[in-house]
Amino acid sequence: MLFQNPCENGPPLLLPCLRLFIPPLRLVSAAMWQVVQQGHVQDYGILEEFVTTVTDIVPELLNCSQRAQLILGLRARLVLELCRTEQTSDLQNVQQHLDRIRSLMYTGDSNPSDADVELSESKFIYLVESLLKDKTERANFYQDVFPVQFGPKYDTALQILMLEFLSRLEKLLPIPDLEQTVSLLNAVPSDLEQCLQCVPDPSQLKTLLQHNRKHRDLESIGTPSSFGDCILSSLSLPPDVRVRWSRSQETPEASL
Repeated sequence: MLFQNPCENGPPLLLPCLRLFIPPLRLVSAAMWQVVQQGHVQDYGILEEFVTTVTDIVPELLNCSQRAQLILGLRARLVLELCRTEQTSDLQNVQQHLDRIRSLMYTGDSNPSDADVELSESKFIYLVESLLKDKTERANFYQDVFPVQFGPKYDTALQILMLEFLSRLEKLLPIPDLEQTVSLLNAVPSDLEQCLQCVPDPSQLKTLLQHNRKHRDLESIGTPSSFGDCILSSLSLPPDVRVRWSRSQETPEASL
């Protein structure tokens, strides 16, 4: 999954413009990829909830091992970040995340019989509880253990799993072309008027079109340039011709 640097094509498009031509779920997926790629750990809870929801509905997106490692890996990394800064006297926030970890293995299509996953879960919870109780152990952990066990290798594994998940989700939900979209809309004709209310803001549309026009060459139109001339011809008929045409259409009926 490659993302083009917007600076290569001048000023980047802001979110309102991106929403004009990128489907909402594609924007969410791109944002989630950037979160894990850039290591915005504070948002990992949102990613975990999204992955859990989607894989509960479509479990074949990831196998059991991939799913467990991704959702637990994201939530666990968030917990460790909180433990680094949380006061030991305030355990409520961390405890909520630990409860979430406990629940993840016993909901939806999860696999509680997987001994490795269950053991990892219980050991991690025990580790966190120990870190919160003992400041010395916590300091030693973040100095010596954390950089090795939860450093670049751990982050890379999360990125690979997240990329696999998002790539498979993208294949599951391809963006329909114009013909396919028309077909979908025809199936629900009552939504036509509502769709017409979604005409974009002219200023945002102008920004988007000007941005793309600078960096894209439109292919020559295959339709002959003279096609549609009949419209102008019809509009330019002089009044007397319209009258004669109308009378000529009435003549056959009068002769019957």
